[in-house]
Order: sequence, then structure tokens, then C-alpha cells
Amino acid sequence: MDYILFLTYKFFKHIVLLLPKSLIKFFLDGLSFLMYTFNKEHRTYAKANLDCVYKDLISEESKKQIIKNSYKNMFYNIYEFVENQTLTLDEFENKITVENEHYILDAIQNKRKIILITAHYGNWEYGNTFIPLKYAPTTMVGRPLNNKYLNQELNKTRTKNNNEMLSKQEAAKGLVKALKNNRMLGLVIDQHNRTGIDINFFGQKVKQTDSASRLSIKFDALVIPVFFTMNGFGKYTAKFYKPMEPKDYEGENQILDFTQAQADIIEKHILHKPDQWFWQHKRFKEYNNEIYL
Repeated sequence: MDYILFLTYKFFKHIVLLLPKSLIKFFLDGLSFLMYTFNKEHRTYAKANLDCVYKDLISEESKKQIIKNSYKNMFYNIYEFVENQTLTLDEFENKITVENEHYILDAIQNKRKIILITAHYGNWEYGNTFIPLKYAPTTMVGRPLNNKYLNQELNKTRTKNNNEMLSKQEAAKGLVKALKNNRMLGLVIDQHNRTGIDINFFGQKVKQTDSASRLSIKFDALVIPVFFTMNGFGKYTAKFYKPMEPKDYEGENQILDFTQAQADIIEKHILHKPDQWFWQHKRFKEYNNEIYL
């Protein structure tokens, strides 16, 4: 079955690379509608999350549209993953507008250790491709895919352009080593993490990893949030937020306050364009698992 799925991906890759640009978006929109229609389980999770976050502040139709657009964003990501495998920096820069670039350039110039944080929002895979190609060698953590064939394909692309990928099993030692070697770290921190700490996210108590906070404090590293927001098909804005200094969160609850501040930035960015977040995961399951039943 794994190999059949891998062949399906290869067929998809072949099709999208052959299709004229003018037809690709229609093709992807059609696939996303089919996924929305038949993927009842994850569509239900997305609706439960939206009900939890928005309650009755937006209409049922608005929630439905957010879910549909979230599926579209997922398929656009897959397409971008295929297309971006051979792009040069100039070609990336034709697709991506950078906002607040001075935050990361100043940090690099001042020889600060850097931890980039982001979410499963917009095109998060640009963190594995564009960021290390444009700015500095980067080390990131990713969960291996269950499908070994697809996982090999994913790793091949993610480890190009001065990027290093660590599995969660090797992350602790690998991230420390990377910081000591002055590599930037990239962490996606928005999903449920059962070993994390309790923070508030969209008004709900959830578990979130505190690894960025602990590493930042230990190595005096800046934490810089960055998100890749889609402006139109194939066009994105990479927005860097003001760097977070570990010394600004000193005190008895330093780890908690620092981690909460990171969650607050993610929440703020998601609310700006909510249909670009990956709503289909069980974000609130630690304390609200009943909403997914």
C-alpha cells in the first residue's frame, strides 16, 4: 500500500509539472474539493476546532469556507513542494516578498544565535528551502512520514539548500549541536505536544513544546517568528516578527511566559487569515478531546 501511495504521488508530480500554469490552480482546486468532500474524519476535526475557537462569532457558512480554503492551501503546498525542488534563489525571490527582513539580517550581522519559530500556516515548507538558501545554514525538526518511500522523497527535498533535518528522536542533542555550530534552528511549534507545557491558545488550555524557550535561554539565542502567507496562487509574503529576547522573560515563570508569548504571536497571525492554517489536526485534544468524538 505504501508503494501504491508513492506511485500516486509520482503520478501527481508528473501531471502538475506537465500542466500549463493556467490550468494548475483549477486542477488543485478540484482535488481539494474532492478531499474536502470525502475526507470526513479530518473535516470533522477542522469544524470542531473552528467551533472551539470562534463559537458563534462567525457563521456556519464562514466556518465551512475556512475549511474548504484550508484544504486548498494544503494542495497548494504539495504543488509548491514539487515545483520548488529545483528553484534557484532568484526564482524563489520572484515568488516571495520579505517583510521586516531587517530583523533577521541584524541578528546575523550581530552574530546572534537564532531560533526561527513558525506554524503549519501558509506555505511552511519554505522554511526548509527558501530560508537556508537565502540567509544561513539551518537545522529543523520534522516528524518522519509513515510511508517510507514518501519520507525518502520528503527528506531529499528538505535537506537541500544548506538545510539539515532532525527526527524528533534525535532532536535534543541535534539542536544543541546545531546552535553550538552557529546554525539557525527552525521549529514548527503550533501542534499538540504531549510532553510540552500548559499554555493558553485561542482561549483554551493546550500543550505546547517549550523547546524554543529552553534553548533560547540556555544559549542566549533570539527567537524570531516567521510565517509564509499566500497572497495569491504562487505568491507569498515571508513576514518576520520582532525578535524575542530571553532576558525579557526573566522571573519565576520564565519558561511559561516565554512560551506563552510565542503562542500569542502564532494566534495573532492565524486570526489575520485563518483559512491558511492547518485546522485538520486535533490541536485541543489534551483537555478537550471530547470535541473530536
